[in-house]
Amino acid sequence: MTTLDHNLDTQTNVPAGEGFTAALRRDHDRLFEAFWAHPFLAGLRDGSLSREATLFYVGQDHQYLSAYLRCYGLGMAASPDRAWMEHFVDSSLFLLNDETHPHHVMCRAFGVDYEQVQHARLAPSSQAYIDHMMVSGHDSLGVLSFALLPCPWTYIWAGERYLQQVDPATAENNPFHEWWTFYGSPDSQQLLSDLLERCDQLAAQAGPAERARMARAFELSCYHEIRFWQMAFTQESWDDVPNEVLGSD
Repeated sequence: MTTLDHNLDTQTNVPAGEGFTAALRRDHDRLFEAFWAHPFLAGLRDGSLSREATLFYVGQDHQYLSAYLRCYGLGMAASPDRAWMEHFVDSSLFLLNDETHPHHVMCRAFGVDYEQVQHARLAPSSQAYIDHMMVSGHDSLGVLSFALLPCPWTYIWAGERYLQQVDPATAENNPFHEWWTFYGSPDSQQLLSDLLERCDQLAAQAGPAERARMARAFELSCYHEIRFWQMAFTQESWDDVPNEVLGSD
């Protein structure tokens, strides 16, 4: 049984006086800190991330965000009213028109065109993350929303933390600085605030069994976010199988 299972009230699934998303954030702080500490993100902070890891990430994330858009379609289909439909339309337009900017920042750091790094095949960890989101999308609107939440939450949280800590004098020399300012911007902070409010509303309307699935979907996505960094940092491949397993000489 997890810490979350112990702490959540059996009827409401949130400790007294604490929202559901706040409870999840508290109980999974270790995963947020692991996200922040990963060497891929550390390389983005100090500008030392390799060309290979950066461009591999961009290609994989392009595919991941395309799948994320398809999950918005599942959310649209599960929407209870037009307000929710509008939310998914607006979120889709943001992803299509705005969230390519961090990708362009990364490509510009190495003088590469965005179109040149878009991979035809997902790496194993990318595929696993997408499969998890798609399965969640066929559960309920609430479970889907909590599966999608760690992606924006971890990035925006990290962006704000970076901007609070970075020395402006050194930031000018970091080719990835605009990546950080995008996710740490007031607009991104407002987007996250709106998402958290929506997710808390869904949790308040759900029964204990569904809230447990929401919590599980959230936790798994947090792990997948960390694995996504690792996948890009090592340029993970389907061929990453020991020769002795494959029977090679």
